[in-house]
Amino acid sequence: MKIKSILTCGLGALLLTGCNDYLDVDSPSKYSIEDVFSSQKDAGEALNGVYASILAGNCFGQAYTYSLILNSDVDYVSNSRESKQSNTPQRYDCDANSSTVNSVWNATWTAIENANNFVYNLKNGSVYDERNAEIMQMMGEAKVLRAMLYYELMCYWGDVPFTFEPTSATENFAPAITSRDEVAKALVEDLAAAAPKMKFASENSEGIERASKEACWAMISRIALQAAGYSLRHNADDATSYGYMGKPAAAQEQWFLEKARLYADSVIASGTHSLKKDFQKVFYDECNMQFTNDDDVIFELPFAIEASGSIGYRQGPTFQSNAGETNFQWGECNGGQYLESFYRYSFAAGDARKYVGEGFWYYDYQGTPILRASYGLHNLKWSKIWNTTSAYTKISTSNTGINYPYLRYADVLLMYAEADAKLTHAVNSKAMECLNTVRERAFREAAGGAPAVTATDEESFLKAILNERKWEFAGENMRWKDLVRNNLLSETIYWTFMRNWAVAEDAGVGVTWGDAVEDHDGVEYFDNRLLPNSMAYIYIKNPAKNVLDLSYYQNTTLPCLFILNKEATSTELKTTDEVGTQIHSAVNIRNNPQLWFNDNNLPYTAIKKPNDESVEKVQWTENAEFYNKWWDEDGGYPQAAVRYSLYGYIHGGVDAGDYGNIYLIDNGVAKKIDGGQVLDTYPVIRYLLPIPREALRRGGYSNYYGY
Repeated sequence: MKIKSILTCGLGALLLTGCNDYLDVDSPSKYSIEDVFSSQKDAGEALNGVYASILAGNCFGQAYTYSLILNSDVDYVSNSRESKQSNTPQRYDCDANSSTVNSVWNATWTAIENANNFVYNLKNGSVYDERNAEIMQMMGEAKVLRAMLYYELMCYWGDVPFTFEPTSATENFAPAITSRDEVAKALVEDLAAAAPKMKFASENSEGIERASKEACWAMISRIALQAAGYSLRHNADDATSYGYMGKPAAAQEQWFLEKARLYADSVIASGTHSLKKDFQKVFYDECNMQFTNDDDVIFELPFAIEASGSIGYRQGPTFQSNAGETNFQWGECNGGQYLESFYRYSFAAGDARKYVGEGFWYYDYQGTPILRASYGLHNLKWSKIWNTTSAYTKISTSNTGINYPYLRYADVLLMYAEADAKLTHAVNSKAMECLNTVRERAFREAAGGAPAVTATDEESFLKAILNERKWEFAGENMRWKDLVRNNLLSETIYWTFMRNWAVAEDAGVGVTWGDAVEDHDGVEYFDNRLLPNSMAYIYIKNPAKNVLDLSYYQNTTLPCLFILNKEATSTELKTTDEVGTQIHSAVNIRNNPQLWFNDNNLPYTAIKKPNDESVEKVQWTENAEFYNKWWDEDGGYPQAAVRYSLYGYIHGGVDAGDYGNIYLIDNGVAKKIDGGQVLDTYPVIRYLLPIPREALRRGGYSNYYGY
């Protein structure tokens, strides 16, 4: 069942800070602390206040689930600004004046303060009793939420202020900056002590909407695995340097890896979770507020409809509104969380996860599908329009109430495999079994099942694990963190840029660096003509019959597009006529599309363009803007969105006459390079965020990494 009391903070309001200043606390309440923590019921209401604070828009409500998902070869939001901006973290380009950075910093510290207050006051309250299972479960939940917040802070800021004490007890409004290694170790030890006294998800009244014993173990594994890997570290005596990629000391790395493997194994050995549901059904169920306590999701953030969360508003296809409403019951959808255009080419045939990267169209307010000719495709994991419970209205916008899967069993399996490989420097049977368990679900409906993993050594096995994570966690704020941990972020961002640049050139003057891009990706985009100059499509009724049919959008009310040549193969050439001739040589599909559909016994019913009375018959439509628009024909260089979407690390020229050149940022200096070459070393990318000006003004803190 959905947690309803999360948003009715009740007594939990006394834990919420009254302003935005970092760790500045003003919490007036008609209830005294002593009264609240003398009652188990009231303590539970106070814990709801901690949950409410992490669900805020500037925290997990939107920031960590959308606006701070940084660009990579999976998640990708284009940007055409040709100069440095202060507020664009997705393209690795912001500074201490960033309003996003400031609001996230404040909201995260507000939530940490609330968690610290709860832990402190519960332990010192008259209700506290370590023999009381409900009380110890509450304590564990607050500690898991606190650990989540610190984990995100370390991923985005590195070494951070750290304390387990509330300011109400210490009056310390500016805890000292602490090494991320020390913070991670303290969090691991804190959670390891809490976990034995917590309940399994199936034992909690709200199930996976509350942090459980398995969630606690999984959080330990996540923190420890990230801490054992690489991260951007600063030079203590040089605040102007972008820093260097480094790992903790060898003994610390070993300790973290052992903890990561041990606690991932604790979840596996418990037998409380599985991958029984098909991949896409995990997310469709979230869109329909259906929860299963023993499947993939271990802990999901419990948002409430019309009150919190933007999952399914930012993801999924855009649904435009007119005067604030649509012609259908779901209301407006932003659809702005895109996936990189070529992500879909990385999947093997039969992988059900490929579907999430093929959001080729969106809808106007009348429900007419429109081809998304842009620099990314829609992420189809979640959408309001997948909902079948009449949860929304024609004027609904964000605050969807769709839950977000913060911890999943698939993640635990892959964390175990990665930690084991790094510890043993070998490919062990249990680690391989964990990897294959994830793969087998993805290829459950494929003829012949999942292609075999052929890795025989640590390097190739780790590559296979990282690829599996790439395909499994699109849109879940995992990819750039995975790349950081394995010191592959800089190289990946470089080739993401080169891929887009080469495609733009292909649409204009012909490919210069295409061979290098194809060699790196292992995909013959250009040689086999996978990229159509124009796309031919027809409007059809949605043929989907159930959630296992991944051919089309699972909303069966709205029409779809059948795209004839969205992905050519070596035997299906690039132009519309050639593709059509090879598919059905006996029928002129251009003039008689309905006959073509019927003759092939396809489950599609072709229709006229919806909501357009000027269209008299079923006919094919061509759009020549899909990849061709990436090239500026007049200027003779890639369009601005190709040049500048990764501005903080690599970009095209910024002055007229120089747009066709490429510059790589090396320790703050833009260096002109010959694109498409394999570099001996890749300079670090400054993915860490600056401490905001507001916090710096309070004293005691300094920015590093060249800020």
